Amino acid sequence: MVAVLCCLVSTPVFPQSVRIAEVTRVIDGDTLTLTSGETIRLAGINTPEMAYKTRPGEPLAVEARDALQTQVSSGWVGVETAPQIKDRYGRTLAYLFTPDGASIQTALLREGLASAVVISPNDRYLEEFTWAEDAARRFDRGIWALPYYAPHSPDRVRGGYQFVHGRLSRIEIGEKWFIFSLNQKFVILVRRTDWQAYFGYSPWALDQATIVARGWVSQKKSRATLVISHPFMLERCGIDPQRLCPAN
Repeated sequence: MVAVLCCLVSTPVFPQSVRIAEVTRVIDGDTLTLTSGETIRLAGINTPEMAYKTRPGEPLAVEARDALQTQVSSGWVGVETAPQIKDRYGRTLAYLFTPDGASIQTALLREGLASAVVISPNDRYLEEFTWAEDAARRFDRGIWALPYYAPHSPDRVRGGYQFVHGRLSRIEIGEKWFIFSLNQKFVILVRRTDWQAYFGYSPWALDQATIVARGWVSQKKSRATLVISHPFMLERCGIDPQRLCPAN
């Protein structure tokens, strides 16, 4: 193992911001643990959820986990910590690399076993991740071939990460939040500070716009909420590069 580690450390493809770490266990397609006890959540992507207690696993969750296991099969990875270091569960958010310097996130996206996400300020490598996701979708790889992962209308949403398609019917400008309603039971929230920092157009430009949003939907009583912080997560049909919007 010492010889392997020495080889990794001397590899010139890693920038100074990348540290070398040993993997102990792959938990799912976007989470693993290191020998240090640190839990790493791969930044910039989301993979299907594994089964947990009474919750069934999502399609291709096992395949995504196995693909990550293959990527880290040497036992060693390069770890580049994301700008926002921790998620709300205390996991380290990071970009991972194989010993030869290849992006593990990009590999999973290219196989169609992950989708790209941006939670500001963690938009590093977005262009590369978008290219890899576009390639997988173009060839109907992985999740992009399954109706389960197609954008759904607001009245068909479930909890958790998903894609939602619809026409915005109402816009409310609050002191801290911009609130975009797809219907009375589904709203998209964008913090005012995030909008000012990342969105290059007026919120009023979304009035009556048809969009597809991606992200984690929370459901409380009869209302579903999707919080986003970056324009990549909100595709304007007919305006932005068309990725998730229906062809017609």
